[in-house]
Amino acid sequence: MRTLHFWSVTLGAAIAIWLVAGMVLLLSAGADEPADWMPASAYLVVALLLPPASAFVAMHWGAARWHPGPRREPSAGLVTRIILAAIMRSMVFVLLVLTVLLVQAALARQPGGLAAVSAVVAGLEAVIFSGMGAALASLVRNQAWAVAAGWFVAVFLLAGGIGTCALLVPAVRSEEPVTVAMNVQRGQNGVVLAYECSSVPAGTAEVYRTDRIMWLAAPSPIVVSVMLAAEQDAGNELLGWLSARLQEAADGTQVACVHGEPLDRDAARVPLGAAGLLMQGGLAGLLVLGAQMVSWRRRIPAGPAGNA
Repeated sequence: MRTLHFWSVTLGAAIAIWLVAGMVLLLSAGADEPADWMPASAYLVVALLLPPASAFVAMHWGAARWHPGPRREPSAGLVTRIILAAIMRSMVFVLLVLTVLLVQAALARQPGGLAAVSAVVAGLEAVIFSGMGAALASLVRNQAWAVAAGWFVAVFLLAGGIGTCALLVPAVRSEEPVTVAMNVQRGQNGVVLAYECSSVPAGTAEVYRTDRIMWLAAPSPIVVSVMLAAEQDAGNELLGWLSARLQEAADGTQVACVHGEPLDRDAARVPLGAAGLLMQGGLAGLLVLGAQMVSWRRRIPAGPAGNA
C-alpha cells in the first residue's frame, strides 16, 4: 500500500468520481435552480457513484495482483490472499471517499446517513468484485489479459445489462385489455403496493412487460446503489422517484388491472437492490469456484498416457 501504483489508482479513482459528478451536474444544471442546489446535488451524485467506483477499483486489484511464475499455480490459499489483499486496498479507497463525502455533507448541511449507506454498499461491492478479479486472474494466468477481462466484466455489469435491457424494451411491448382500477395503494416513493380491479372494461392499454427483462439491469452497481440509497434517504424526491420507477419496472406494475388481474399487498416482491447484490455474489461465487476447479485440474500430475 506504500507504492506509487497503489496511490495513483486510489487517488485517480477518487478524482474521477468528482470529475464525473461535475460533468453530470453541469449538464443537468438549470437557470432557476436554488442557491444551495449545487452542494446538495454534488453530495448525492458522489454518494451514488462511490459503489460503482469501488467495484472497478476492487476488480482492478483482484485481477492485477497475481504474478505467477512459470510453474506456479494459483492455490486456494493464494487466491484467498489475493482476494483479501484486494479488499483491503479497495477499503482504503472507500474510506478516503467517505471522509471527503462526510465533509461535503457537512458543508451542504445534508445528513451523513447517505454517505454511510453508500460506503457500506461500496464495501460489499469491493468484496464481490475482488473475488471476481482474483478468479479471472487465476483463469487467464496473464496479468494484462486478466486486467482487460476484469474491466470488460465490470463495464458489462455496470452498463451492459442496462443497455441490453433498454434495447429489449420494444420486444416486450404489447396491447392488452385492462379494466378500471380501484383502491390503489401506494407505498414509499409512490411504489404501487396493491389495487383492486372492477369488471368494467377500460379498453386496451400499451403494456411493457419489463418484469421479464429487468433482471439484466439488476446486477449493475449503479442500480444497486440507487435502490439501497433510496431506502435510507426517503426524503430525496429525485432519488425516491428514480428508485420507485425502477422497482415498478421490476414488478411490472406500470399499468394496473391488465386482464382484470388485481395486485395483492402481500404478493411476493423481490427488492431490486437486494436481487442485484445476490446476482453479483452468485456470479463471483461461480467464477471463484470455476477458478478453483481449473487450478485443481492443472495441479493433477499427468498419468502414463499424458507422459507418452
